[in-house]
Amino acid sequence: MEFEVGEIPVVELARVIGPIIAIRTSAYERWNGQKSEEDQRKEAEAWLQKIPSRDGAAIFVAKTGGECIGYLWGNERTSGDFYISHVGVRQDGKRGGIGRALVKASEDLARKRGCRVLSTSTYNRFAGMLILLLSEGFEIVGTTKPEGKTDVRIELEKRLV
Repeated sequence: MEFEVGEIPVVELARVIGPIIAIRTSAYERWNGQKSEEDQRKEAEAWLQKIPSRDGAAIFVAKTGGECIGYLWGNERTSGDFYISHVGVRQDGKRGGIGRALVKASEDLARKRGCRVLSTSTYNRFAGMLILLLSEGFEIVGTTKPEGKTDVRIELEKRLV
């Protein structure tokens, strides 16, 4: 599948939030069940409030034929640390290099901003994402098991300097 990845200004997030939430919803259906349109609308509203308030927030989208097929949201958490918060790829685009291209785009931005570390976390159930991150030079730096969760959160970092 041919696609292109680009950063969109955070102020334009409303333009692509619907497809982003639809991709996110489809990725979690296996574990959380199907979300109603109302629940998706509420999540979209929450993201529209949350993302612009984060320091150094960045949104990347992957598109094919003008249609959003993947996204990445990240932000600078501390001085020199760019954190990848969410990554999602539409089901029919998985294993086609879209997630890798989104992660690389965030790394390029982090380097451009002078960040020393690119960090993220994932869960065991997202084995494909874990493998992608390890193949891109991320290292596991810790694990936690959030209270009430059945899955272990895996913390990863990639040194940029």
